[in-house]
Amino acid sequence: MNLRRSLFATWEGTRLAFETLLANRMRSFLTVLGIFIGVLMVVAVASVLNGFRQSVVDQVEQFGTNNVYITRFPMMQIGRRTREQRLRRELTLEDAWAIRDLCPSVEMVSPVLDVPTFLKRASHGKEEIDSPILHGVFPNEVEVANRVVVEGRFFSDQENEHASPVVVLGFKSAEALFPSGSPIGKQVLIAGHEYTVVGTLEKRKDGPFGDDNREDSVFLAPFKTLQRYYPGEEDLFIAARCWPEQRDAALDEIVQVLRYRRRVRWNEDDNFDVGTADSLIASFDDIVFAALAVMFLLSTVGFMVGGVGVMNIMLVSVRERTREIGLRKAVGARRRDILGQFLIEAMVLCTIGGVIGLLVAEGLLQLVAMAMPRLHTETPLWARVFAFAGSGGVGLFFGLWPAWKAASLDPVEALRYE
Repeated sequence: MNLRRSLFATWEGTRLAFETLLANRMRSFLTVLGIFIGVLMVVAVASVLNGFRQSVVDQVEQFGTNNVYITRFPMMQIGRRTREQRLRRELTLEDAWAIRDLCPSVEMVSPVLDVPTFLKRASHGKEEIDSPILHGVFPNEVEVANRVVVEGRFFSDQENEHASPVVVLGFKSAEALFPSGSPIGKQVLIAGHEYTVVGTLEKRKDGPFGDDNREDSVFLAPFKTLQRYYPGEEDLFIAARCWPEQRDAALDEIVQVLRYRRRVRWNEDDNFDVGTADSLIASFDDIVFAALAVMFLLSTVGFMVGGVGVMNIMLVSVRERTREIGLRKAVGARRRDILGQFLIEAMVLCTIGGVIGLLVAEGLLQLVAMAMPRLHTETPLWARVFAFAGSGGVGLFFGLWPAWKAASLDPVEALRYE
C-alpha cells in the first residue's frame, strides 16, 4: 500500500512538474541552460579524449604487443628533461647485441638509428619533402615493427652488409614524392645522398585527431649505409621482440644487462628507459586523466551555475504558489508530499536539461564525424551516465532548500498570502 502511494505521489509530482515547466517555457529554458552547457562539455570532451586515446592505443599496438622498447630518454614525458637525463650515455649497437645474446627471453632485436635531417630535404624531380624522417634499420625491422611491404621488397642482409644506397618508403613518403607511377627502381635524393627505392610500406592507422601517422612518412635505409654516411651518429632506439608469454621475463633480463653494461650501481636509478605497449598506454592514460580532471572541474562549474539558477527559480516558484501550497496543506497534504513535489520538479527541470545536452552533444559529434571522418570520437558509457546522473543530482541538491521552504510553510499564513 505504501509502495503504491509512493509511486502515485511520484507520478503525480512528475505530472505537476511538467505542467509547471510548460506554463513557464522561457523561464524553464533559461534555468536549464547551465545544466545543458555542463552536460554538453562533459560528453564532447570525453568523446574527443576517448577517441584520441583509442587512436594512440591502435598506433602503439600496431608495432606489436609483445615488444620491449629501449630508449635513452623517457618515451613519454611532461616537462623538461632533468639534468640526469640530459647527461645519460647514448645507447650503442653493442648494447643491442648484448640484449640479443644475453637475454634468452628475447627472440630478436632491431636497433634503429635516427638521423637528424632538420632543414634537409628529400626529393625526386620537382617533388620535395622538408625534414624527412630517415631511419637506419636492419632487415629484421620489418618483422619486429610489424611493417608490411605492399610494393617491391625490403632490403636484404647483403645490402646492409655492403652499405648499399637503397631505401624503403613509408606510405606518405611514396605518395608525396611519386604522386603518379611506381617508385620502385627510381632514385631519391635524401639530405644530399642518392638512394634507390626498393619497396614501399602499407599505410598505418591515422594518428590522434585524424592527423597523419608519423610512421607513414619514414625513409628506411640499411643501418650500415647510414653509418657510412653519418659516422658521428651513434644514439640508438632499440626494439626487442620477445618470445610468446615471456615479455615480463625479457623486461627483467634487459634491465639487468643494461645496468651492468652502463655501470649503474645497485642504489641508483636506471639511466635508460624501458617500455612496452602497456606502459606507453599507461603513461598516456596519465595525460588523459589530467585532461579529464580539468574537464570535470569545468563541467562542475557549469553544473554549479545551472544549480544556482535552479534554486533561484524554484524559490520564485515557491513564492508564486504560496496560496496553492496552503490550499494543499488545508485539504490534507503532508510536509513530505510538498517536499517531494518541489524536489521532483527541480529534478525534472535539471534532467530535461541533461537529456537535451546529451542529444545535442551526440548530434554535434555525428556532424563532426561527417565533416571530419578522420577525427576519432567515441562517447564512453561512463560519460553519458555521469552527465545524466550529474544533471539529476544537481536538481536534487539545489532543489532541496526551496522544497524544504515550501514544505515548512504554515497553511494559515500561506492561505492569507497575496
